Amino acid sequence: MTTTSEIDTGTAYGRPKPSYNARLREVGPGTPMGEALRRYWHPVASSETLVAGALPQKTRVLGEDLVVFRDGQGNPGVVIERCTHRGASLFYGRVEDDGIRCCYHGWKFDVQGRCIEQACEPSLGRRRDAARQPWYPVEERYGLVFVYMGPPDLKPELPRYDVLENLEDDERYFASWPVPHAAVLGMPGDFSWLNMYENGADPTHVTWLHSSHSGYQMLGTGTFGYPESFFDPATIAERVSYERTDHGVKYVQRFEVEGEDGGATEFGFAVEQHLPNVFGLPDYVRMTPDRQDQLLWVVPSDDTSHRLFFSIRTNDPERMIRFVIGITQNGKQNHELTDEERHLFPGDAEAQGSQGAITLDSEETLVTGDRGVVMLRRMLLTMVDDVEAGRDPINIVRDTSEVHRHQSGLFTLGKRPANDADANATAGI
Repeated sequence: MTTTSEIDTGTAYGRPKPSYNARLREVGPGTPMGEALRRYWHPVASSETLVAGALPQKTRVLGEDLVVFRDGQGNPGVVIERCTHRGASLFYGRVEDDGIRCCYHGWKFDVQGRCIEQACEPSLGRRRDAARQPWYPVEERYGLVFVYMGPPDLKPELPRYDVLENLEDDERYFASWPVPHAAVLGMPGDFSWLNMYENGADPTHVTWLHSSHSGYQMLGTGTFGYPESFFDPATIAERVSYERTDHGVKYVQRFEVEGEDGGATEFGFAVEQHLPNVFGLPDYVRMTPDRQDQLLWVVPSDDTSHRLFFSIRTNDPERMIRFVIGITQNGKQNHELTDEERHLFPGDAEAQGSQGAITLDSEETLVTGDRGVVMLRRMLLTMVDDVEAGRDPINIVRDTSEVHRHQSGLFTLGKRPANDADANATAGI
């Protein structure tokens, strides 16, 4: 007697070729998202560590190879890496008082790319004015050097954010990573900027990745930091709300902290993203209610890599240290882990990097916990549509007096008094 085995269903055989949304995820010149991102200012260096007259720095932004330097007079400059003369890299150039000089034949350019000397030519170059090194406009704010790489006639004002304005007398900006490989040009990451930026609209990953799966990774959890109830996966869906703001997407994660009197205070842990690539974070090590003091920028290097920048206003250097080392894995910093520990205690780098150099949109199965991510993607694609239609996209600033309100922080939402039974029990009745 012949029997027929049950046919397996849902196997991987015959799947369509995986794909990603190029309109959303490619950032090079001429691409839809690349052109949209070029309408904004992006940080490229820390002001403090970009030292006047020091060696030039090489970086990559939106698929373009750039050299960043500060001339001897203190002026920051951003130029295309390849020298306009014979193509040698200006990374090997020499920074002088009034510009950067190419190592190959001694041509010198100022911070706006003007050729001011051709060392080996008669009269230092009788036609040197005809040569221009491609360059981009630069401004400084909040301890960072920003570059604008878009159409010159559409250059907006460099945005201001209320959380970083009006420093107190004893405050300063901390905007440089305290590690050599990231101090000047930001923290590099070897996967798409959107892998990280979308993470900012995803509070449920904190509940699972940073606690239930890998153990509590935020320092101070359950003691001087956030209570364990903050991470409860069984209640996260009912404790999180998402909304569109004037500038982007925000989520608020509510939780309670019980007081000694039996009452409780309700807090909201809020993260708002300002398009195209800005977001804020509360202090995630110490609960510091009703203070906003930090912004971050996720800057695409190209389609498959990025750099992360931050600025914190504070009079306490420990605030910056808490941000840098405040998330641990198995009690260690990421660079201290063995391969086995990364496997057992993955964190943001492992999860986001494992999505691939570019996330494959066709392979996703989105659910209610992804509402923030879906909202963010839709707004980013609307931004692209606006640019293609000849309109200013969201958050373009034309008025120098405009200051964007940013709503990231830990906010006190209300207090719940102790009920009568609790009060009586406390009194011994």
